[in-house]
Amino acid sequence: MDNLMMQRRDAIKSLLAISAAGALAACTGKTESGESKPAASASPKFASAGKFLSTDEMALVSALAQTIIPKTETAGAIEAGVPESIQGLASEWGDDNYRKYIRSGLATLEKHFKTVGGQSFTAQSEKQQESLLSKYDADVYGGKKEDQFYRDFKSTVATAYYMSEPGATEELAYEAVPGEWKGCVPLADYPKTWAT
Repeated sequence: MDNLMMQRRDAIKSLLAISAAGALAACTGKTESGESKPAASASPKFASAGKFLSTDEMALVSALAQTIIPKTETAGAIEAGVPESIQGLASEWGDDNYRKYIRSGLATLEKHFKTVGGQSFTAQSEKQQESLLSKYDADVYGGKKEDQFYRDFKSTVATAYYMSEPGATEELAYEAVPGEWKGCVPLADYPKTWAT
């Protein structure tokens, strides 16, 4: 049984990595005109043994994720392991361009929240975090502010959450095999095959 759970976790990690591929569109190494961007002088290094995001960056990721999907009667992003999934994407899956994209995007968000809120996002109260992020979210999705990183980050948080066990079983209705099983039916009752 443990082997089956490990295979399931590996499959979920792979699906999460594939879903994050959309974020890489901004990291192709080309400008809008198709010309190559100049290479950076140094690629980012791991912040600690095998982990890319630093303690401060992980605190920001955790605070943002928990504000996006807070704990209610069901698990929130922290309980579902969303920050660890994002750390895994940056540390184990992403290339240098993806890592630069994450680090730069988080730094830009932190700078914005320091400017608007007067202190680091993680130092704010939960109510202040919710207020700041709600306004920022409304500005981004309302067209007042352009921030593709925030859109990608929010999408990754939601994907990681709903691919987690708590997200799939507590927040969503879960059936291992939806519908009833009819093992033997006349083919005339079902003239077409299923696309899914």
